[in-house]
Amino acid sequence: MKIEEIKTYIRSAKIDNLEIFFDYNTRNLSTFRINGKCSIFIIANTEEALSSLINILNENNAKYYIIGSGSNTLISDYCNDVIIKLGRKFDYIEFYDNGFITAGASCMLGKFITKCYKNKYDFSFLAGIPGTIGGAISGNCGDKLETICDYVESIECLRLPKNRVVKEKIKLKPVNFGYRFLKIDNLAAITKVFFKKDKLEKELIFINIKERIKIKKEVQPLNTFNCGCFFKNPLNSKKTAGELIDSLGLKGFTYGGAVVSAKHANFIENSKMAVSEDIFNLAKLIAGLVNKNFNIKLEHEVKLVGF
Repeated sequence: MKIEEIKTYIRSAKIDNLEIFFDYNTRNLSTFRINGKCSIFIIANTEEALSSLINILNENNAKYYIIGSGSNTLISDYCNDVIIKLGRKFDYIEFYDNGFITAGASCMLGKFITKCYKNKYDFSFLAGIPGTIGGAISGNCGDKLETICDYVESIECLRLPKNRVVKEKIKLKPVNFGYRFLKIDNLAAITKVFFKKDKLEKELIFINIKERIKIKKEVQPLNTFNCGCFFKNPLNSKKTAGELIDSLGLKGFTYGGAVVSAKHANFIENSKMAVSEDIFNLAKLIAGLVNKNFNIKLEHEVKLVGF
């Protein structure tokens, strides 16, 4: 179905609790801060609205992408994929006895870490990482020692097992996640996450958070328009993606308005009014040079939407 037909179909469906925007400027949908265009952008404010919307898009074979804060997303300059954002009903944190915590998928990580700290739960290994709970789970973010999915008991989600949306609560097992991935068959959207963690003294948590942020400020370009590490660290190399890129002398290398960060070689920055194609092509060039020189294929950590 053509994009104009999808617009008409969405209009005529008249689903409650959706905020629908056509020909939307994507600047605020990604931390690359690029002035691109998205044909259809929708905020779903309830689970029922989200479920109905996904059913309609699926029935019409329309491509869609659920976005969090956009801190790990590159959107094409003229995106015809439907971009969906989870709204206010998905932004909450609740604490229970015995170390159980629940959080909505659109809850920001920074807010989650702070509230957990106040309740004596240590998620300091996530400090300084932007994004939402849903995005953090889908990419299993963390460090070499801990990842967020290590502390997930289960997730509440929408799935499409037989071309129809169903709501399910799925208990996570080690086979479901690994380095920068979550694997659940026919997953359409994460809506709620159930955590289980032991408590720790607040003073120790505060020290851990402070140290984590200090390290990030020292090694990462936190004050530029970027989406964090562009590539995953290759599992078949002793060197990280950043070290491989740096060894090729690519820090400061530019393509259009995009530049390889002078501070961390695995960060691509929008430095001079870049368009998405600048960043996409620079990433393609970097991956090609790493493959040519080291016979290592880099995999994107940043999600590509509309390409």
